[in-house]
Amino acid sequence: MASYRKRNGKWSARVRLNKDKQISKTFILKEDAVKWARECEIKIQKGLIEDLNQADQITLKELLQRYKKDETIKKKGFKEEVYKIDKLCRQEIANIKLSKLTVLKIREFRDAWLLDHGPSSVNKYTTLISMAIKYGQQTLAIYLPKNPCEFIKRLREPEFKGEVIEPDEEKVLLEKAEHSKAKWLKLVIMLGLDCGIRRGEILKIRREDIDFNKHTVILRETKNGLSRRVGLSKRAIDEINKLPININGKLISCERGDTVDFYWQQLKKWTGINKRFHSTRHTFATRASMNGWSITEISAQGGWKDLKVLKRYTHISAEHLAKKLSN
Repeated sequence: MASYRKRNGKWSARVRLNKDKQISKTFILKEDAVKWARECEIKIQKGLIEDLNQADQITLKELLQRYKKDETIKKKGFKEEVYKIDKLCRQEIANIKLSKLTVLKIREFRDAWLLDHGPSSVNKYTTLISMAIKYGQQTLAIYLPKNPCEFIKRLREPEFKGEVIEPDEEKVLLEKAEHSKAKWLKLVIMLGLDCGIRRGEILKIRREDIDFNKHTVILRETKNGLSRRVGLSKRAIDEINKLPININGKLISCERGDTVDFYWQQLKKWTGINKRFHSTRHTFATRASMNGWSITEISAQGGWKDLKVLKRYTHISAEHLAKKLSN
C-alpha cells in the first residue's frame, strides 16, 4: 500500500517492499507520485522491483576503496592503480552516492578533468570508475539500473609516438654510461636495445637464470604473467662477465625501477639525448624487423602477446623501405 505526503510544495510517495524496507521518491505533481507508486506496486507483485537501498547508502569513494582492497591489490601493477584510486577519492565526484551517480555527472567530471589532463589519462580514470561500479554490481550485488560510464564515449587519444634510439645516439649513451656510478647501467641499456627486455624484467634477473653457453636467460614473472626464455646478445654476455657477482644472486645490484630512472635521467643530461629508457624496446623491435626477423620471433623475444601492440613498437623508416624497393 502506497502512502503520500506533501512537504515544502512537493509530493513524496512511499511504497513498502516488506516489513523492514520501503522505497520513496519525490515529485512536484501528485499525479506523478501516484503513477510511480502504482508502477512500483505492480513490479512488487511480479517480483520485478529492485532495491536501491544499498546504492543510496554507499558513495563512489567507499566503493573505490573497497575495490582497491579486494581487487586492485591482486594486480601486478597495483601500485599505479592504487595511486589513481586515491587521486579519484579526493575529487568531488567521489562523495556522490551511487544511486545519484548519473551519466551527466560522469560527463561533467570528464570534461572538468580534461582541463588539466590528457585524453588518455581521462579515459583511464573513467574506465577505473566503470570497473569499480561493475565490481559493485557483480560482486557486492549492489543494484543499479545501469552503469553510467557505459554511456560515456571514450575521448579520442592522440596518435601514439614511439622513439627510436639512433646508432650515433646509442654510441654516445654507452660511452657516457661507463662513467656512471651505476656500473650496471651500460648492461641495462644493452639488454633493452639488443634483447628488448623490459626494465622490470631486467631487475628480476638472477645469474642462475642465465645459460652462458647458449646465450639465453629465463625471465620470470613478466608483465604478461608468464615466464619466457629469450636470447642474449654477445656484447650483453661480455658485459655481464665484467660485473661483480652479487651476494644475493641478482644480476643487477639495483632493486627499484626509479633508481634506474634516476641514472637514466642523469645520462640524458650528460648526452643531451632526451629519450625515454622505454625507447630501447622500440629500438629493438624496429631493428629486429629491419634485420629480417619474423613477427613471431620479435614477439617471442620481446614478450608481446598482442600483435597490434607490437606494431606500435615498430617504426620502419622511409629510407629503409626505399632500399627494399631498389633491391
